[in-house]
Amino acid sequence: MRVLILGKNGMLGHDLLKVFSKEDVIAMGSADLDITDQERVFEEFMTIQPDVVINATGYTDVDLAEKEEEQANEVNGYAVGILAKACREIGATLVHFSTDYVFNGEKATGYREEDLTSAINMYGRSKELGEKLMVEEMEVQDDMYEPEGKYFLIRTSWLFGNHGKNFVDTMLKMSKEHKELKVVNDQRGKPTYTLDLARQVKFLLDTREYPSGIYHITNEEETTWFDFAQAIFELYKSKVRVLPCSSKEYVRPAKRPLFSTLMNTKLPPLRPWKEALAEYLSEK
Repeated sequence: MRVLILGKNGMLGHDLLKVFSKEDVIAMGSADLDITDQERVFEEFMTIQPDVVINATGYTDVDLAEKEEEQANEVNGYAVGILAKACREIGATLVHFSTDYVFNGEKATGYREEDLTSAINMYGRSKELGEKLMVEEMEVQDDMYEPEGKYFLIRTSWLFGNHGKNFVDTMLKMSKEHKELKVVNDQRGKPTYTLDLARQVKFLLDTREYPSGIYHITNEEETTWFDFAQAIFELYKSKVRVLPCSSKEYVRPAKRPLFSTLMNTKLPPLRPWKEALAEYLSEK
């Protein structure tokens, strides 16, 4: 299986490279390929002829996206449509990652794969656009193509892992600078270890039993950012004091969904996030 991994320098990209190391892998970063350049994308895909394209690129600054709407839409939205079209052209499977932030956070019971999206910030809307363009391109019926392109649209949430900025490392850094921290206690979701996510993607591709569509992949068990922070400090044996606060007390440029728990109804569940966190922290 020839696998093209886009976003090799990112947090998820590093773990995808580790997990797919025994495959015929070609990895690219933004310096190697601008995914918003349709002509270049088509040229590279035709040359490489991958069986699978895994897109781990993305505009990820949730707050800055409120000001940089065009950039967020280009990378998270229109570029995904380009990748989908290129994959259909060469008959490759496309794996693309989306986010819990495509939902408005009003469903306290959690979101299933088939639930309608309704993002409340620019980052979420840009990812929502990417989802729409990917599915439209892959499911279009045209005499020029096969009836449908093979794709896996994977939503995930609250990522942490090596080689990238994440909540766990931010908390550890702040605990060395402060004796007391305030963390929001009214936003709920599921933390996800990028290594576990990468392994589940490999499973999804290797089994060849799952149809094209949307899949939710997270570590199991719901929590809040406050409880997540407490678990980090307990496992790391840090004595910093953590105080709960509301989203209204901690105002950010981009509004966050209060309930963004992703329910996995299609795949074998991953281990609980606390187990994954303990493994991650053991390497620190």
